[in-house]
Amino acid sequence: MLTMLKYAISLLIWAAVAALLLLTGKILYLAFWALLGFILLIIWFGHIIYHIICWFNPQFKPINLILLFIVLIVAAVFAYKVMLQPRWDRWGSTDKEVAAKYKVDEFCPNSELRVVRTAEINVPSEYLFRWVRQMPEAGSYSWDMLDFRHRRSVERLIEDMPDLKEGDDFLIGKVVEVKRNKSITFDIGSDPKFPKLGIDCMYGGYYFNDIGDNKTRVSTVVRADYHGIWGWLYSQVVIEVGDFFMASKQLSNLKAIAEKHFKEKK
Repeated sequence: MLTMLKYAISLLIWAAVAALLLLTGKILYLAFWALLGFILLIIWFGHIIYHIICWFNPQFKPINLILLFIVLIVAAVFAYKVMLQPRWDRWGSTDKEVAAKYKVDEFCPNSELRVVRTAEINVPSEYLFRWVRQMPEAGSYSWDMLDFRHRRSVERLIEDMPDLKEGDDFLIGKVVEVKRNKSITFDIGSDPKFPKLGIDCMYGGYYFNDIGDNKTRVSTVVRADYHGIWGWLYSQVVIEVGDFFMASKQLSNLKAIAEKHFKEKK
């Protein structure tokens, strides 16, 4: 009973800190805090299993449970790296889109990480470009709860938006190049909301390919270079996993909203 009480108190403390990080917009720290919580859950789960086994078999040796957990963790990591990560890093993208050269590829020449995620949206590229261009003002169209400004994304086009130019703020970075209806490339690594934590450089971009018949394939590309254990953790937690959930949600929402409004416009 005392052990369960300790678990409950620890869980409440974790939840309180997580809520504070979420409310203050510290999304990066929240990601690492969530990772810590996941690790603690594994430890607690192992502890509970150990006590249950010992209740049935007092002669059970802890080393057996430790070995079992090591095997399970190695198997889980292997499955993630072989089965999940390759799919997440190229979500929705064709081989041609993954192999294509984008403006973002001109940066971070020693990059160890590059992800390309794509969606096909049934609207012209110039129409979709307007939705992406307005994201700094209208919201990220991803998980609104995790938006840095804690606001609901605007589900309408904002009229008379000025053209983006080099140096403008864009989501979590600064614009380095804009080609109207074609691409938006921005520097993420310089944004103060994202501490370096081993990241040497990180760039992202949206690239629009009008394939005709009022259809556009839009790819969001992130390229990053890192060093050390913190850089590796950052790349795995924030980019490999976190950005997958944010980008896939964003592209799915953009598809639904843009297509709906384009049909109404017609």
